[in-house]
Amino acid sequence: MSKKFHPSSYIALLSLSYIALGVTIPAMSLIVVSKGFSLAQLSLAMIVFSLSVMAFEVPSGIFADAKGRRTSFSVGLFLSLVGSLLLFSPSFIVLCIGFACTGVGRAYTSGSMDALMIERGLKADRKLEDLVFALDINSGISLSGGSLLGGLLLSMGSQQGNLTGLVLAVRFLLVASALVLLPLLIPKDSVVQGSSVTFGTQAKQLGRTLSSSSFLLAFSISVIVQGMLLASLESYWQPYLKQLLESDSQLWILGLIAASIFAIGVLGSMIGKRFLSLMRPSVLYCLACISIFILQLFLSQSHTIAQFLVLYELIYLLLGVVSVVGMYLLNKEASDMVRTSLASVSSFCLQSGGLLGNLLATVVFLFGGISSYWAIASVLGFLSMAVLSFWLLQRTPRT
Repeated sequence: MSKKFHPSSYIALLSLSYIALGVTIPAMSLIVVSKGFSLAQLSLAMIVFSLSVMAFEVPSGIFADAKGRRTSFSVGLFLSLVGSLLLFSPSFIVLCIGFACTGVGRAYTSGSMDALMIERGLKADRKLEDLVFALDINSGISLSGGSLLGGLLLSMGSQQGNLTGLVLAVRFLLVASALVLLPLLIPKDSVVQGSSVTFGTQAKQLGRTLSSSSFLLAFSISVIVQGMLLASLESYWQPYLKQLLESDSQLWILGLIAASIFAIGVLGSMIGKRFLSLMRPSVLYCLACISIFILQLFLSQSHTIAQFLVLYELIYLLLGVVSVVGMYLLNKEASDMVRTSLASVSSFCLQSGGLLGNLLATVVFLFGGISSYWAIASVLGFLSMAVLSFWLLQRTPRT
C-alpha cells in the first residue's frame, strides 16, 4: 500500500455517490410519468436501465479487478454525469438513452470502491464483518438522507412547474463532486495489478472461481429472485402512493417514506450483523428472504396508507438483514483476485431479476394493476426461495 488505510476516505466518497442515487429514488418513476408517459412506457424505461447495467456489469467488474478499481469507479461517475444531463429531456427516446448511460455508469461504480476498501482493510488487519457492516450502514444512511432530500426537492419542483428538475440538478452536482474528490481521497496502489493481468486472464480467473463453487451458483440465483422483488417494489410504489395524495405539494411525503425505509434498512443491517455471531449465516439469509415474500403478499392486499407503510418498512427491515448477511457470505467466499468481479456477477444477477420483474409487470399490466403484480411476484419469489434454501444450506462455505 502506498499510504496508510483510512476507511473514512472511502466511506465519504461512497456516501456522496449514494446520496446522489438516493436523491433520485423518490423521483425515478416520476422522471418518466410526470412528462406524460404511461406506466407501460415507464416499464420500458426501467427495462432499458436494467439491460444497460446487465450488459456492462460483469465486464466492468473484470475491468476493475484487472486494470484498477479506482479507474472503474471514475468511469462510472463520468457516465452517470452524462446520464443525469440527458434525463432533463422531454423526449422519451432521449430519456431512455439517459437511463442507459446511468445504467452503464452504475455498472462501473457498483462494487468497485467497496471491493477496494475491503481488500485494503483486510490487508490492514481489519475484520471482514466490520468492513461489510460499515459499508452497508453507510449506504443505508446515505440513501436515506438522499431520499429525504429528493422528496423535498420534488415539492419545490412542483411549485416551479418542473417536478424533477431540481432533483436532477442536485444529482448532477453530487456526482460531479465525487468525480473531483476521487483522486484526492483515494490513493493508488504502489503496484498496479493491471500492469501484469489482462482482461482475458482476469475473465478466465473469474470463470474458474464460479465453476469451482456450487455455493456461488446457488447464491447468484437467489440474488436474481431478490432482483425481481426489488423491481416490483421500487419501480411502482411511487405511482400508487401519488394517487393517494391530495396535491403535488405533498410530494415531500414520498421522500420521507423513501428515507424511512432506508433508515429501517440500517436497523436491519445492525440486526443482521448481531445475528451473524448467533446463528448460521446461510440460515438467517434464507429465513429473511422467505419472510420478505410473505410480507409482499400481504402488501398486495393493503388498502390504507398505514397498512402499506407498516408492511413496506418491515420488508426493508428484512432487506437490511439480507444485505449485510449476503455481503458477508459473498466476501467470505471471494478472494482479492476476483472480489470486484464476483460483486459484479452478483449485481448482474440483481439486474437480471429486475429485468424479469419489469417484463412480468408489462404483461400483468395488460389485465391488472400494481396489486395484482405484487401478488404474483410474491408467490413466485416465495416458491423460488423455498427451493433454493435447500441448495444454499447444503453448500454454504465455512465461516
